[in-house]
Amino acid sequence: MATYECSLRGLVFGQAAKEALVERLVGICGNDSLIDLFEHEIIFTPSAQTPVGPARNDDVVLRLQSRIHSEQDKSLKFRQWYMCMQGPPEPQRGRNVTVRPHCRVQLGGDVFRYMKSLGYR
Repeated sequence: MATYECSLRGLVFGQAAKEALVERLVGICGNDSLIDLFEHEIIFTPSAQTPVGPARNDDVVLRLQSRIHSEQDKSLKFRQWYMCMQGPPEPQRGRNVTVRPHCRVQLGGDVFRYMKSLGYR
């Protein structure tokens, strides 16, 4: 079964605008906890990349994601990390949205050393 992710990116100015946005997200997502709404994401690219051209699309970008629960989570070393891979965008007829397959795997140990061993920087 495929999992899909919807991404929302932008700037929010002021506490009132932030509260209104969070309220809408909770209404849309059905999530009554703010914990899942805040994540830290680090993007990794292959150390040896394909030269610019059509084959460049074969280079896979991987992401490490971690939820931010509290002030204690500022340390990157002790967080729970997930490795994510997003597939290419899939066209949606009659819709102005980007939909792409999303694979997410829980990791343990030294995740940064692991990404380096995979040939990513």
